[in-house]
Amino acid sequence: MPPKVHFFFNSALLHFTQLITGLELLHQKKEIDLEYSFEQGNYPIDICRVNYEGKTLIFDMADSAIIKEHIYEDCDFYIKRMLLRKDLEKKHKLIPFGLNFMVFFENQFMRKLLFKKKFFKYGIRYDHTFSRLLNIKNSISTAHLDQFKAQPEDEFKALFRTRLWNPENNSSNLKKKEREKMNQERISIIRAMNSKYKNSFVGGIEKDDFSDKICGDLLLSPKDYHKKNYFQLLKTSSVGIVNSGLEDSIGWKLGEYVAHGLAIVTTPVDHYSFRGDFKEGVNYLSFLGVREMMGKIELLHQDDKYRKQIQKNNLNYYHTWLEPAAKVRSIFKDVEN
Repeated sequence: MPPKVHFFFNSALLHFTQLITGLELLHQKKEIDLEYSFEQGNYPIDICRVNYEGKTLIFDMADSAIIKEHIYEDCDFYIKRMLLRKDLEKKHKLIPFGLNFMVFFENQFMRKLLFKKKFFKYGIRYDHTFSRLLNIKNSISTAHLDQFKAQPEDEFKALFRTRLWNPENNSSNLKKKEREKMNQERISIIRAMNSKYKNSFVGGIEKDDFSDKICGDLLLSPKDYHKKNYFQLLKTSSVGIVNSGLEDSIGWKLGEYVAHGLAIVTTPVDHYSFRGDFKEGVNYLSFLGVREMMGKIELLHQDDKYRKQIQKNNLNYYHTWLEPAAKVRSIFKDVEN
C-alpha cells in the first residue's frame, strides 16, 4: 500500500506550486495515496501542513530564514525553504526544502477552486483554457511542468531579468536601505552587462511606476516581461545572473536557471542548506559586487568547457533533487529515515 498523504490547502501563495506539483505527480504515479482538504487561518499564509503516514509535516515557504518556534515545537518535521546551515545543525526536526520555483501541473482539486469565490483567482491559474484566454502570466498555460524540459544551450548568452522594490513602501529604515541597495545592484548589473556583452546578453527591469522614474532606459514592456517570453529566453540562454532577494532570500530564478541547465553567477548562497550537493564551483559561481560578478561572467565567456560542465551539472541536479516529484520523494525519504 502506498503511504497516505494529506495536503491541507492554506493560502493562494504561488510559493506552494512546486510542492503541490510534486505531490500530485507522486499521486498519479501511485507512489502515494493523496487527499486534499482546506485549512485556513491556523498558520501564516506562507506555511502549510501535510500529514504523512500520521506524521505532521510543516512546509515553511517564507522568504525569511526565521523559524516559527511555536509551530516548530508542535510538528514532527519542519521543512524550511530558506533554511540556514547553522539552524539545520542545531534543530533535529528541520529538513531543507531547497530551491523553489513556480510550476503548475494538472490538478482537479486546485482547478475546482474556480467555484470558490475566495479562491477563484487561484483556481483559474490551474485552468488551461481560461488562463490562456485571459493571458494570466503565472498559470498552467505559461508555467506548466512541460515548460521545464530543456537541454543546455551551447553558445554563450547571459540572462538577467528582474524587478525593483519601492523602498518607501516600508516603514522600517533597515528594510528601506535593503531595498535601495538591492535596486542599485540590479540596475548596475544590467548597465555593466549591456556595456560589455551587448550582443550576448538579454536583460531588463519590469516596468512599473517606480522603475519608470528610476531607470526608464532599462525597462521591459509587459509583453517582453511575460512568462511565455521568459521561458523562451531560458531555453536559449547558457548563463543566468542572480542577486539577493527580499530578506536576503534566494530568488526563484535560481531554481529556474538550474532546471534549464544554465551556468549560474550569484550573490553568496552557501549559508543556506539545499537538497543534495549544490556547490560553488560545481553548480554556481558567487560574487560580492558588480566588478567581481563581471570577472566571473568573463571566466564563463572565455572557458566554454567549464561553462558547459556547470550547465550539465545543473541539469543533472534538477533531475535528481529539484524536479517536483524527485524533490517531494526525497523529502519523504528524509522523514522515513
